[in-house]
Amino acid sequence: MNKKILLVLSGSGTPDEAITHAAGRAKKEGATLVALYVLESAQSKEAFETFTDIGFIGDKPSSDISESLMREYRQRGYEELGRVQIKAMEAGVNFEPLMEEGEFISIVLDVIDRLDIGAVVLIKPKEKASFMKYFSKSIVDTIKERAKCDVEIFVEK
Repeated sequence: MNKKILLVLSGSGTPDEAITHAAGRAKKEGATLVALYVLESAQSKEAFETFTDIGFIGDKPSSDISESLMREYRQRGYEELGRVQIKAMEAGVNFEPLMEEGEFISIVLDVIDRLDIGAVVLIKPKEKASFMKYFSKSIVDTIKERAKCDVEIFVEK
């Protein structure tokens, strides 16, 4: 059975330290490095709403804008996956890229189960000073609680 280490990429850019760590762990354990980029359609919708709210686009944005946003989002994913592939090649580990669309927590947990992942490396956004952070859990914390494997968390700087 081939061990697998999952690196869940950040939409805002995955820190090099996290990529290097995941590739190093995969090498140490003789595992395949699986990199996952999740295309959250909700983010595209949020961008629409923001652009509409500030008057940048009209109330009924065209499907061209939606397609353009998703194309840009997908391109960013390809670039992030490419960065990981280079590190995996340098480390001499097998690499498996994944790009899936849907709700972040569901996709990550599904990939963990479906691919029998042994460990996950997640990126947690730097916490903003906010009173509300005491009343809600981050998506990374939710995944850590529900994942059936070892979970390591890197905090963005």
